[in-house]
Amino acid sequence: MIISGKIKLTSKKFFGILIKTYLKKKWWLLAWIWALILILLLDNNNDSIELFLIFSLLLYQVLLVIQFRRYAYSKENKVFMLERHYEIEPDIINGIMEDGTIQPLKTEHFIKVFKSSRYYLLYIAKSQFIYVPFDSFSNSNDKKWFENEIVKKIKKIKRDLYFAWLVEAANYVCNQIGAKINNSY
Repeated sequence: MIISGKIKLTSKKFFGILIKTYLKKKWWLLAWIWALILILLLDNNNDSIELFLIFSLLLYQVLLVIQFRRYAYSKENKVFMLERHYEIEPDIINGIMEDGTIQPLKTEHFIKVFKSSRYYLLYIAKSQFIYVPFDSFSNSNDKKWFENEIVKKIKKIKRDLYFAWLVEAANYVCNQIGAKINNSY
């Protein structure tokens, strides 16, 4: 078992994580938007429809950033900003918040892990995660243990879920084919 140092996620860090996560998932959308903007700007015959389209595409991006900022700085998300530390065991992670609340999470409930250059995000839902910065580990051995015991286990769980889904999909297809063959006789 390891015990992390105190972790305090600020609204600014939370906003940065939200933006970085969005860009990682939707970089292709932004690339298409900027390609379209460049194509429209390079056209010498910009009429009002093209200018409206450029304005709309730029406004979409500004509104997206505003939405993320409002969410990150919202008073409703104060639970994310509470100082906490983690007691990490191979099968469970206990989040202990500054107000004494304990949040136990079994490692089998994590669905994904993201490792940046400064922190881990351990996902328990598509958009719900636990933030574990590298500097919260007291030494490099704790970080290595975390990487070997927790991160690898979460990646294995994700891989096992994918293969289980794949097998289930293959069984469904085979059953549908078998039913059609039986109905044809």
